[in-house]
Amino acid sequence: MSRFFLGGGRRGRNVLSMVPGDSMTDVFEGVEFKWTSVPAEGRFADTEVSLELSFDAAHTDMALGRYVPFIKEEVEQARRRDRELMIFMNEGSSWRGIAHHHPATFDTLAMDPELKRSIVADLDRFLKRKEYYRRIGKAWKRGYLLHGPPGTGKSSLVAAMANYLRFNLYDLDLSEVHSNSALQRLLIGMTNRCILIIEDIDCCFRARSRENGKERKTPTPTNNDGDDDDDDEEGDDFSEKRMTLSGLLNFIDGLWSTSGEERVIVFTTNYKDRLDAALLRPGRMDMHVYMGYCGWDAFKTLAHNYFLVDDHPLFPEIRALLAGVEATPAEVSEMLLRSEDADAALSGLVEFLEEKKEKKKKKQAMCEAGK
Repeated sequence: MSRFFLGGGRRGRNVLSMVPGDSMTDVFEGVEFKWTSVPAEGRFADTEVSLELSFDAAHTDMALGRYVPFIKEEVEQARRRDRELMIFMNEGSSWRGIAHHHPATFDTLAMDPELKRSIVADLDRFLKRKEYYRRIGKAWKRGYLLHGPPGTGKSSLVAAMANYLRFNLYDLDLSEVHSNSALQRLLIGMTNRCILIIEDIDCCFRARSRENGKERKTPTPTNNDGDDDDDDEEGDDFSEKRMTLSGLLNFIDGLWSTSGEERVIVFTTNYKDRLDAALLRPGRMDMHVYMGYCGWDAFKTLAHNYFLVDDHPLFPEIRALLAGVEATPAEVSEMLLRSEDADAALSGLVEFLEEKKEKKKKKQAMCEAGK
């Protein structure tokens, strides 16, 4: 019988390993594979061991073609789950990182369950398509645009994505980037298997609507003026040394997009209609996710998170109120946080939603009276 040793690993984590000289048998697709722990040779012989794989020669194609890749993937997944995540912020043309301990998961997210499942499925599909992206000649990346009112959980969704993928986060503040060259240095400095997040992208560049020849502008940081579109040939008057939208787009899907792989790019905005059409073009933001107001399913998730309850006498009233008012998950969460007693917190939420309902009625009455 094989023996195993459970000892302390890096950062205090437990590591399961075989005692040197022991062996174990694994069965894959009905075929036996034997693993043996053997001492390493050379200068690491006293501290390192290797695992030797033995199998019937008749199964060589299966071993090399399916079993070994399967084991490698399992090991890589275990390493991802075990590693400590980091979040990096830009300072000048470099990154500064700290440990990332955001607790958000897809289980705790207050959002539509079907939308949640579609995002998870999309992420799973992305992870498995390395060879597919290579075959079709595209950079191995995926873009998500999260849009919706403030307080609807966009940042929490990004944290949940990072925890699910076990990817580090790079939070890019474009107001601190003063040129395209500085932007390139930052983006090239990112590792593979990471998430690049740019929040409130609508505030970073002037957004133009070309419909009917009209132009619309949004607030732009004083040090962040830039080109409106990678295809704009109107010759706008600003320095080439400035950081521009075209510089960012070149990294998303231009020649610079292949400087790394297995990357997720996330833009967030409260005002999707203010974005330049260049940002919304297919191949840049592959999936547009609307983060809406708190619905019934989202509320049930919050109630379970806060009080571990799946039913309550006030639930029918809350459901009816949520169907008639616009309350963000952040607002509902704040009301639930006000008491650790479920009855008191839910009663407070009912009062809050009723006040919103009354305000909505008064506003509608005033609008009708003003017609």
